[in-house]
Parts: sequence; C-alpha cells; structure tokens
Amino acid sequence: MDFFRDFFEALKNDLDKICGETITLGDNPITTLNIVIWSLYIGFIIGIAVTVVNRFVIGGLVKRLVDRKANTEGGALTIRELGCSNFFVKAALRSGGTLRRIVRMVGDTDEKRSAEDISTARFYIPEENIHRAEAVYGLTGTSLVSTILSVFAFLIVVFLSFVIVPSLIQMLSNFIASIAPQSNIL
Repeated sequence: MDFFRDFFEALKNDLDKICGETITLGDNPITTLNIVIWSLYIGFIIGIAVTVVNRFVIGGLVKRLVDRKANTEGGALTIRELGCSNFFVKAALRSGGTLRRIVRMVGDTDEKRSAEDISTARFYIPEENIHRAEAVYGLTGTSLVSTILSVFAFLIVVFLSFVIVPSLIQMLSNFIASIAPQSNIL
C-alpha cells in the first residue's frame, strides 16, 4: 500500500507543479497547458494549409493537365495556358520537386531533368503516371467546406480544452489528495 500512496503523492505533486507553472509574456500570464494546446492548434492549421495547397493549387494543375489530355510531349502545355502560374506551382515544379516525378517537362529524360525556365516550359503527365497523379494529388476527396469545418471544429475543441481540462486536472488532484495522506517523499 505504501507504493500506491507514494505513487499518487508523486503524481499529485507533478500535477500541481505543471498546473501551477506560468510563463509570463508581457503582462499576461499564460499557463503551460494553454501553450501546449495552442501549439497543437497552430500545428493543425499549418497541416491544413499544406493540405489545401496540395489539394487545390497543385492538384488543380494536375487536374487541368489530365482534363486537357496533356499526356504526351506533343500535347504539353505551359502553366500560363493552364491558368496555374503562381508561386506554389512554380516551386512544386522545380527540378528536384516531388511533382516533377509525376509531371514531366518537355525535354526531361529519365536521367536528367530539363533546366528550362518553368514560366515558359511545357508540361505533361505521361500516361503511366496519371493514376499516380490522381492518387497523390487527390483529384477527389476533401472539399474546401469540409476543411473549413474541421478548422472550426478543432477550434471548438481547443476552447473546450481550456474549460474542461483544468477542471479534470483539479478533480484528479483532489482525488489523489483524498487517497494519499500528505507526506514529504519528494
């Protein structure tokens, strides 16, 4: 029984220490728990942003190439002709990029990627890469509405965490205090 009493006592002390610590940023104290929760939310938002760019911007380029049947060098199109001339597409189409393993530039070989300027180069998706392009860049799947709804749903979870989690920690702390008598083991 002493083992369990000591265990709960140490756990209570740790919880009290975690919940009691604050980090002061200016005049507003922010608890460690709040920092962890907001960090998770920011990470979630960054992940959503990357997903949106891949799905709607890069995936838009792939969809347009597939829809216009640009699957040979003869049918290749420029990004301007496709209406996809933006920073994200140009960055994705750089020589060492993942997209260039699927989308080919006229003049590419298996051994070497063409160094032509991306703004004027012509691109196509070889027939053998079309299925892979659809799988990787998700021509079907998550919609913008469901993405926005998931951001708001996670925001609600974050705010509920600020209300519920501290109460749960306090309840656990009270439970441990009622089970384990006060001792000075730590």
